[in-house]
Amino acid sequence: FTLTVRTNMAAVSSTAVGLLAVLCAAQVHSSVGGLPPTLPPWAPEYSLARSTLTMQCNGSGWSSPTRGAAFGIVSYDWSNAKAQWAAAKPMDCEERLHKQAQMTKAAGADHVFVYRNLVKALPWFTSVREKLDDPAYSSWFLRFDASKSKSEYHVPACAAENATKCSVFYHDQEQTPEVPTKAQPHPDGSCTDGVCDCGTQPCGEYLWDHRNGSMLRDWLIKEHILGPMGVGSPDIDGLFVDDFWCSDLLCKENPHQPGCPCGDPVQGPTEIDRNSQADMGLSDSDIRDLTEAWNKTMTAFQQAMLDAKAYTWSLMAGQSHANASPSVISKASCASTLKYACQATSSWQTQAHLVGVKVNGSTWTQLEQDVAFFLLARGPYAWLGWGVWGMTWPFNPEPAHGELPPLPHGVPRPALFDRDFGTPVDAACHEVAGSAGVFRRQWSKATIELDCNTFTAKLG
Repeated sequence: FTLTVRTNMAAVSSTAVGLLAVLCAAQVHSSVGGLPPTLPPWAPEYSLARSTLTMQCNGSGWSSPTRGAAFGIVSYDWSNAKAQWAAAKPMDCEERLHKQAQMTKAAGADHVFVYRNLVKALPWFTSVREKLDDPAYSSWFLRFDASKSKSEYHVPACAAENATKCSVFYHDQEQTPEVPTKAQPHPDGSCTDGVCDCGTQPCGEYLWDHRNGSMLRDWLIKEHILGPMGVGSPDIDGLFVDDFWCSDLLCKENPHQPGCPCGDPVQGPTEIDRNSQADMGLSDSDIRDLTEAWNKTMTAFQQAMLDAKAYTWSLMAGQSHANASPSVISKASCASTLKYACQATSSWQTQAHLVGVKVNGSTWTQLEQDVAFFLLARGPYAWLGWGVWGMTWPFNPEPAHGELPPLPHGVPRPALFDRDFGTPVDAACHEVAGSAGVFRRQWSKATIELDCNTFTAKLG
């Protein structure tokens, strides 16, 4: 998933600028994809224990369903159980995500999310592989530039383990399972028996061509998203949808749009080889058109999720474009943030928010202050997550993506999360009269206070 922090601002409405005698008009494009921040379809939950969030991806096997179920939202990344699905013939990431969701729901979880991607077409998902292998759907995928030879591409067009297994469709090998070699004995997902089985195509990260229009968009939403392996399952309540398209032309027109400037790593699809535009022979106008087409897909996808009484991460405030940017409080930002959050009309009270518990390595550094801030600032929908990503609680022996050194038993959820503070008595927090920088809110079982001058909390 992408870790780039992006500004969440409203789209600027476009206007047609007419010259005298209407000789021409300047069209203002938009790179804004999706709906504005929208609340979940379920009832508010004020229990601190159920107002927590984690995204898990234990690459060595299943994540603990019991630990996952302790969080209000547990979301499973595509790398979950990667050692298992990378060795499968064919790969079965999609089915294993569903199985993980089933196990976690059976353990008592409230809301279970799984991973999807509407930029990358990942062939370790069965539903994607079936379309990639079927020539009838070839227009759904972007291609290598046919005017160039394979040796001119910056990424291999053929499988590393089989030089005769090649594809005309563009793909890179970022985070892609491979056959272990002496030079690389521990790839990012190890295939077995000398074969990586992603179907008839080499394994890799392919790309959807959203310019295809309604045919691709309808299938993505109705089958890949709402189908029985997605939110059509009673065990899946929502999705984390990763990556986005970014266009330099669109950012030049409006540099304040989400995702701008393009830098993940360059314009085009995020978290893809930086030379993808050249390897596909795409012009800047092509990138703009693909970005705008992806925007339409995202908007339709989010609306379909809400219609299905499901939810997606990107509808939280500040989490658009597969963002991972929770609010993390500090002494310096404490007073100004709470002055705003305490207003009845602030986004804290009207939108869903994600707050990060500040951490240093594998330990939290200001847990009481973080909890006090959360209980003061939160509206009906808010969640606490781990660190500056706000999501991956490292409770597995093998932390996801190697963020931390392996831990024997992981990091336990703090006991403070299970304390019962009741429900808010005050509609919102307030600054204490005569005590500038001190904020208070009454809950039914506690008075919450945070002194931003000394950065000390009271949870009594």
